[in-house]
Amino acid sequence: MKIINQIFKSEESFGFTLGQIQFLGKFEIQNLIDWGSFDIETRPNFIKERLTLNKGSDYLIGLFKSNELTKHDFKFLPHDAIYYYLDGYSDSEEDWGDNKQTFKSLLEYFKNETLSIIDGCYLINKEWFSVESKKIRIREYSLYDFYFIIVWVDKNNDSLVHISEWFGD
Repeated sequence: MKIINQIFKSEESFGFTLGQIQFLGKFEIQNLIDWGSFDIETRPNFIKERLTLNKGSDYLIGLFKSNELTKHDFKFLPHDAIYYYLDGYSDSEEDWGDNKQTFKSLLEYFKNETLSIIDGCYLINKEWFSVESKKIRIREYSLYDFYFIIVWVDKNNDSLVHISEWFGD
């Protein structure tokens, strides 16, 4: 597995990554879990380097522990349902204040970047887990306001898999 393209978009304390991975063979979400893909591998290189060099870095690592996840922790959303999910998520949060517009701005950018390549995806959300879950990192759980991972196979090229990590801290 090799990341061949990567976008890191952030506004204020919200952001997301969008990584493109060359994938050989039939895609299975369990393969990404088994390879430890949700620990740090999808982060931009400058963040990975800071995390590797400085254990006391101000960057948070991924919320989920790949070695504890299973494919059943992910929900499959058909077609373009992820955009409705994220839009509904932003509307359901009442405490955001001006941050709601920041989230919606990121969502619009994400939609423009992905609409032509997404046709169903896998989603995992921080809110589906409690702080006691063995599948999450406790420090990151308390520091991330929200955290999603979205995974899909490119609808135009089934050898490309996309991983997007959304976070707010």
